[in-house]
Amino acid sequence: MIDRNSKNFSFPGQLGILLGLIGGGMVLGGFISVGMWLAMTGQPILSMGTDILNPKYFNEIMWIQVISTFFTFFLPVYFFALICYKNASKFIGFNLNINFKQIVIVLVILVLTFPLSGALAELNKIIPIPKNWEIYFKAKEAERAAQEAALININSFSRYILSMIIIALLPAIFEEVCFRGGVQNILTRWFKGPWIAIILTSIIFSAIHISYYGFLVRLILGVVLGLIFYYSGSLWLSILVHFLYNGLQVTALYVSTISPDKTPKDIEQSFPLWVGIIALVFITYAFIHFRKISFGKQEKYVMPEEDPNDFHNWITKES
Repeated sequence: MIDRNSKNFSFPGQLGILLGLIGGGMVLGGFISVGMWLAMTGQPILSMGTDILNPKYFNEIMWIQVISTFFTFFLPVYFFALICYKNASKFIGFNLNINFKQIVIVLVILVLTFPLSGALAELNKIIPIPKNWEIYFKAKEAERAAQEAALININSFSRYILSMIIIALLPAIFEEVCFRGGVQNILTRWFKGPWIAIILTSIIFSAIHISYYGFLVRLILGVVLGLIFYYSGSLWLSILVHFLYNGLQVTALYVSTISPDKTPKDIEQSFPLWVGIIALVFITYAFIHFRKISFGKQEKYVMPEEDPNDFHNWITKES
């Protein structure tokens, strides 16, 4: 099936084009990142694998982060939208038709996401897996934590502001454009509804972070971001929540670095499963109100070609 707003590309074809552009973006971003690294550091390319873990190259690492994520997540989706759709910005979801009540509710959902995530992190730990898998995954988590501690040494306010931009804001924009504005958008149209699209997109979103013990945490975050985007029709709200989620973690790292006892502060703390269940109930209730505020009336699903002028493209209000 072809979306009337698209330029005669089938949904499987659209997904193939997007994946091809993402692959090309990764390769191009890699070449540019290596070139920038060599130019900025003056170090030989053979030592890049170890030098990129050295905290003294903090600024260079931050620039590499920007380039790699921009070419991998943002640019491919933007070019895809230009190729396949008549209005690229509209397809991606750059819609400012939002109101103050929506913002308040998504902030409440964000706060409730933390106890739910903490409970899911505990659930992730108790899911039985083979012993050799457990040893491997725990070693990878310890290695990742050590690298992050070494690299993200936010020991000054200027570094804190830089980290908020490069670690919190830009990844929120680039990843939301890719996963919600790109992948989820295509899958929602393809499967004629949101749930399969949101779940599949959230699985991919969690998997690319390569963290077994954080898989369920990022999965539920992906679902929350996906629902916010689907119900609001605006990518800016999901970007806001993603940015604040990242920004709170960056702030926690900064506070722990400048505190006298240097005690690590982690906002992703563990919670009992019953706390997570209660948080899920309140999140569900918040989304019910968010949905009503976003549409005014109960919405019904229609295919994009039935209502090409609708700002959200695939949903409309009942008359």
